[in-house]
Amino acid sequence: MKTFYDEWLQAQNDIQAELKASLEVARDRDIPWVSTPQDAKVKLMVANSLGFATMGSNVLKSEIPVGWHTGKHRHGEESMHILAGEGFSVIAGQRFDWHKSSTLQIPFWAEHQHFNTGSVPVLSISAMAFDLERFVRVARLEQIETCGPNDDAVLAAQPAASGEYYADGTRAIIHIEDAPADDDSLEPQGNIAALKNQHDYIQYLVVPKNGFHTVSVAITHQWIEPPFHNSGRHKHLEAVVYAVEGEGYTEMQGNRVAWEAGDVLYVPPAMWEHQHMNDNPNPIKQLRIAFGIRQWFTSVWPEGFTNQRVYDKYGKPIEAGPIVRERERRL
Repeated sequence: MKTFYDEWLQAQNDIQAELKASLEVARDRDIPWVSTPQDAKVKLMVANSLGFATMGSNVLKSEIPVGWHTGKHRHGEESMHILAGEGFSVIAGQRFDWHKSSTLQIPFWAEHQHFNTGSVPVLSISAMAFDLERFVRVARLEQIETCGPNDDAVLAAQPAASGEYYADGTRAIIHIEDAPADDDSLEPQGNIAALKNQHDYIQYLVVPKNGFHTVSVAITHQWIEPPFHNSGRHKHLEAVVYAVEGEGYTEMQGNRVAWEAGDVLYVPPAMWEHQHMNDNPNPIKQLRIAFGIRQWFTSVWPEGFTNQRVYDKYGKPIEAGPIVRERERRL
């Protein structure tokens, strides 16, 4: 008779099969918008229920129509990046003004609501770990108000902007023009060989040295690769990358995975080698979304899950740079 131990012995094989079957790209054009009490338009892009073999991570995209606000609610930690538009958020009673390419970090169980005060729809990408929270039985979501048109009297009654920090001294928001660039000391996992020269140009967003405190999720940086360039090649646990501009592909475990602006690239937590390629005449811009559970397993099981640089057949680390064809190498 089989016992639980027989199932445990089989678990690794079962997990590997699930990882191989995981979706690798959430294609923006194929995902319909839906309406919820919180958002006039929103789409869930990455979740276990959609076919992604995640560690409990979620990615959503939402739109606030001109002259509207979202609902007010509270839940687990959230990281949010403004893709278009301008407005402000009220988080735990404090107001934070934002514009295109601003990034906000919303703490656990903080009431928050977002207002579009500009002339175009506000588009944003958000990351949460709701699936993980639900798995460990701590997920909570409370709806306080619903979305709808702005009321001038309500807007006038909102608090004045309070800078970029919460009352406890941790940072709430960073604007792209204030984000430091190309500083290895700001890498959230430390200055390790597997991450050096990973991209041509990086700006650091929600990382500790910028004043942020995060636990489960953070939109950590934005990178740009020039035309006909590739990133470094390495492997690690789960990776989530949102394409802000341009199109390209990722070489992952011997497969070519194409993506374009608006898509979310998902690398399963399988230590698969991967490299992002811009084989086009226009630059690409992407956001890295990091989930804390990956870092926890990296720290407790370093032998298996530490970030590792991949080397070419000549023994050189594959780092960011111009795309080199095989025939060019032989010349």
